[in-house]
Order: sequence, then structure tokens, then C-alpha cells
Amino acid sequence: MSEENVEIVRRIYADSGGLTAGAGGRVAPDAEFDFSAVFPDRPILKGVEALRRFRDTGPFGGSAIRFEPEKFLDVDDERVLVFVRVLATGGGSGAPVEIQAAHEITIRNQRLVRFKAYANREDALEAAGLPE
Repeated sequence: MSEENVEIVRRIYADSGGLTAGAGGRVAPDAEFDFSAVFPDRPILKGVEALRRFRDTGPFGGSAIRFEPEKFLDVDDERVLVFVRVLATGGGSGAPVEIQAAHEITIRNQRLVRFKAYANREDALEAAGLPE
């Protein structure tokens, strides 16, 4: 089952529409998006529409942002940890931004039901209960 989840997560990252387009139907309508480890003042978002609003009005204010997966780690029967390279453009400055981050994704019934972003890969490994 977990290898199947890793493959689902790979397809989500490969989808050109990304999470804000529902990743080709692979995102549950009531999915949670938790950015609190990166932006402590942000609540947990519910649903793709809330994620779209965050993308358009959040820290990057609608600027281009891209996530390049570097490594997929099978955590358990539901969770996959992904090391990602975040490539973005600063909203006000236009300066390029590159961050080494991690995403913890929970899959149930072949759909993403929870997404948690981490700015620090070590924190993500610890939260997932994996060795560094």
C-alpha cells in the first residue's frame, strides 16, 4: 500500500496543474494544507480553494513558485515525506528564491487528504519519526 502512495505522490508532483488545480483529481475536496511550520501565523487551510487564495495572497503574492521533488520517503501506510527544492520569485523584490524544504503528504483512498510543509528537512524527518 505505501509504495502505491509513493507513486500517487509522484504523480501529484508531476501534474502540471499542481495542488491548486486539484492535481488531476488526486486531492480530496476537504484536504488540509498546513503551513504552520513555515508560516506560524497561518492557520491550517481546508480545501483547494483556500490553498488557491493562500497562493494568490500569501507570502509570494501570486508570483511564480515551483516545487521540484528530490527524494520520496515512505513513512508509513498513509504518509510520504518529500524533499523538495522550492523555486520562487520574491513578490516585492522580484529576486529569485531557492529553498531546500520538505512536504509530508497523507494519502487515504488514493487521494491527498493532508499536506504539511516544513522549511527544515531535519524537522520533517523528526516529525515523521525517521532517522536523519
